[in-house]
Amino acid sequence: MLRVDNLSVKILKNIRLSLDAGEHLCILGANGSGKTTLSRAICGLIPSDAVWVDAQPVPSLSPRERSETFHFVPAKLDLYDEYLSVRDYLGLNAPAQEAAINAVLETLGISHLRESRCAKLSSGESTLLMVAGAMLRRARYTLFDEPTANLDAKNSIKLYRLLTSSPLFEHRIVITHDLNLAYALGAKILYLEDGEERFFGECEAFFAPENLQRCFGGFVTRAGEHFMVNYNEAR
Repeated sequence: MLRVDNLSVKILKNIRLSLDAGEHLCILGANGSGKTTLSRAICGLIPSDAVWVDAQPVPSLSPRERSETFHFVPAKLDLYDEYLSVRDYLGLNAPAQEAAINAVLETLGISHLRESRCAKLSSGESTLLMVAGAMLRRARYTLFDEPTANLDAKNSIKLYRLLTSSPLFEHRIVITHDLNLAYALGAKILYLEDGEERFFGECEAFFAPENLQRCFGGFVTRAGEHFMVNYNEAR
C-alpha cells in the first residue's frame, strides 16, 4: 500500500492519498500545479517523511529497496554521456539480460535503434526508450511524467495498451494533461490546483459533468467517452 499523509513540500500543501494493491493513479492539473513535484516526492527524489509504502516511510528504504519499489520516467531524457547507446542505456536497467532487452525493443518497435546513440534520438524515440527501461526495471510503482506528450497517435495507442495490459507495471502513476487518456486508463484521479488537492477519488466521479464544471468551468465538455476543450468559451 502507498500512502501520502499530509505532504507539504515546495509548492505542495497538505496532500493526502492512498493506493491499495492493484490500484493505479492519474495525476491531473494545470502547469505549475505541483504534479511533477508530487511524483518526485512519492519516489523519494524529494525527501519527505509524509510518504509511506507498506507502513514504512520511504526515506527509511535502502537504495536497493527504493529502486525495486519506485521507477520514475521523466518527461525528457537527460544524459550524462552523449555517446551512450540505446543498448547500453537499457543495460543499466537490466545488466546481462540480452534476451529481455531485445524483447522490449521489439515490443516497442524500436529494435532498429539498438546501436543508436541516445543523444541522437527524437523526443518520441527517447520516450519509448525510457518506457523500455521501465519495463526492464519492473518496479512495484512506475511513475510516468507526461508519457504521451511526444508520441504520435500510433505510439500513444501502443503505450496505452502497455499501461493497461502489461504485467511489468504492477502499479502505474501517470501524470498527464490528456483527459481522454486519463479516462481510458480508468485509474483513480488526483486533481491538483495551485499545489493543493481539489479532487481525489474514482475516475467516473471525476469525469462526471458537475465535477468537470467545477474543475474546468465551461472549457471542457464530455461527449460519451470523449472530452473536448471548448475554445468558443474563451471568446
